[in-house]
Amino acid sequence: MKIGQEMKSLCEDALAQRRAQVAVEKARDEWLLDRRVIRLMRDLEAYGAGAEWDDCPALRALMTSAGTTNMLIARLVEGLCAVLRENPLAHVPFRHQRSGGTSILQIATPGRAALVLLAYDGTGPDCAIDRVTFSDVERRELVLAGSAELVLSTLQTEWADRADIASASRRIAKGESLLLLPNEARSASQVHGRMVMLRVARTPADPAPSRVFDIHTGRLLHRASGNRAESHGEMALALLGRMGRRDAVPLFAELASEGSAHFRWQALRECLALDSGAGFTELARIAADPGDPLQSPAASLRAQLLEAHPQLARLESFPCPA
Repeated sequence: MKIGQEMKSLCEDALAQRRAQVAVEKARDEWLLDRRVIRLMRDLEAYGAGAEWDDCPALRALMTSAGTTNMLIARLVEGLCAVLRENPLAHVPFRHQRSGGTSILQIATPGRAALVLLAYDGTGPDCAIDRVTFSDVERRELVLAGSAELVLSTLQTEWADRADIASASRRIAKGESLLLLPNEARSASQVHGRMVMLRVARTPADPAPSRVFDIHTGRLLHRASGNRAESHGEMALALLGRMGRRDAVPLFAELASEGSAHFRWQALRECLALDSGAGFTELARIAADPGDPLQSPAASLRAQLLEAHPQLARLESFPCPA
């Protein structure tokens, strides 16, 4: 790794690092003290706690008036950029990321709500949109600058492993807005130069899993928990499994009985992969319980495994009625 002289100098000067961070945080705090921003954050907090959209006037006004919104967001961006020009290695005091020509700045996340600034610079890979993700999130988006061609998808009917999806194209430009419900999704197929959008999103208290489908065939490609804590748990399960941590098998078996059906199924799969004996015992227990929401898929998987591996039958301590 090659480290530039500017970075070396900064690493050797803790006081300069601190001054740069204080300056950028001051710019953020000054923006947050604006009376309009204070009202906005109060509404966003209420919305994140479950308030109705119509009961949040400052938030509603933000997403329906591009001119006012532009001025409010411009003050934040200009304040941060002014500091970063003087202190280019300061860390922006908001969660942020960049991937495939898309930059995301997470301005606030009170409760279940989020206020996010998105910028598309048109440098992402040019490719056909072949998949679509549906998340249990209600999103309102306002175009602050630029334009793009979108693919709007609607989940019409869903089965266990596929869905009926309708898609249509739409051009969107500055001043226009979108309301996307959990059964709706959008993808930018082409950005004309640059486009900046402001998004307000909210997840329900008990979100359904996110699903990724092939946009052409409707085939289910991936499913992930809509609950952030469960999603983190899934990643931890997968990591322990890939590490071959057999000492985690009792934990996997225990987690197969806790949480949402999706999380329990993931824990059961990881348990089977890590220790087929312990996993099959837990699978048989679930398959034998008619009151368990996973009883039917567990019974089906048990039958498939017994057909492929008859020796697993001896691991069952009780008969399965399925």
